[in-house]
Amino acid sequence: MSSTPSNPQFSAISNINFTGGFPTSKDLAPSIIFLILYVLAAPVLVYRLIKKESRTLLLFRPSIFLVSRIGMLVIRAYMSKNKYSQGLLIAELVLVSVGFMFLIEPAVGLWKLQVDSDMAKEDRPIWVRRLAMILKLAILAALCTALAGSGMISDALKNTDKLNTVKTLREASNVLSVAVVVVLVISTVLTHTRFHLDTRGTIFILGISANLLIVAVYRVVQTFATDPSAAARSLAAFWILQMVFEFFAFVMLIAIAIPVWFPGQTHREKRLASLNNNDIEIGQTRDMSNIRK
Repeated sequence: MSSTPSNPQFSAISNINFTGGFPTSKDLAPSIIFLILYVLAAPVLVYRLIKKESRTLLLFRPSIFLVSRIGMLVIRAYMSKNKYSQGLLIAELVLVSVGFMFLIEPAVGLWKLQVDSDMAKEDRPIWVRRLAMILKLAILAALCTALAGSGMISDALKNTDKLNTVKTLREASNVLSVAVVVVLVISTVLTHTRFHLDTRGTIFILGISANLLIVAVYRVVQTFATDPSAAARSLAAFWILQMVFEFFAFVMLIAIAIPVWFPGQTHREKRLASLNNNDIEIGQTRDMSNIRK
C-alpha cells in the first residue's frame, strides 16, 4: 500500500526527526543534480580502483558511500513525485543516515598512513596506531547504532514506546560520528606539529576533515533540534550542510592517487632499499674507476 507524509501512519515516524525529513516535490531538482554529479564521479572512482598506482583498500568505503548515495538519490527523487510506502521511506532514511560514516574511516586511514609514510617504524609513537584503531571502532559503533535504530522503526510505528529507543540510538550514532571527526582533526594537527610531517598531506587530511566536521555537526544539531521550524531542520540545511559537503569530501578522496600521496610503510621500505642499492652501485663504480687508474 502506498502512503504519503499526510497519512496518519507516518505521524509517529515524524517524531523521530530524521535527517532530510519527508521527501517533497522540492527535493526533485536537487536529487537529480546530485545524482548526475555522483554518476559523473563514478568513472573516476573506477579508474582509481583499476589503476595500479592509485588502487588502495581505503577506496572500498567510498565505493560503498557512492552506491548508497546513488540509491538514496534515486529513491528520494521518486518519492518527491509519487506516493510511497513505509518500507521505501525507511530505506531512504537508512541510506541517508549511514552513508556519511563510510567517508570518515578513509580519513582516519589517511592520517595513519601519513605517519607511516613520513616516520621510520622505530620512531612512530604507539599511540597513533592505538588511537586510529579506537577511532575505527567508534565509527563501527556509530554505524551499528544507526542501523539498529533504523531497524527498529517498523516496530516503533506499531509501538510508540520504542520511539525513544530509536531516537536515542540515532543521537548516539551522530554524537559518536562528530567525536571521531573532532579527534581526527586534533590528532592531525598534533602529529604534524610534533613530528614535522608533510605539509601537503596534512592540509589534504584537514580539508577532508573540515568537510566531514560540517556534516557531523549539522547532523548533531539537527537531531537534537526540537523546534520544527528550526533552521537546522529545514530542507535547505539538509541539501547544503550534508549533501554538498559530503560530496566535497568524497571528491577529495578520489581526486588524488592515495598510494602516491600517502605511500605508507611498504613504499617507504622499497624507497629506502632503492636508495641503498643506488649508493652501492655508485660506490662500486667509483671503486672500479680507482682500480683502472
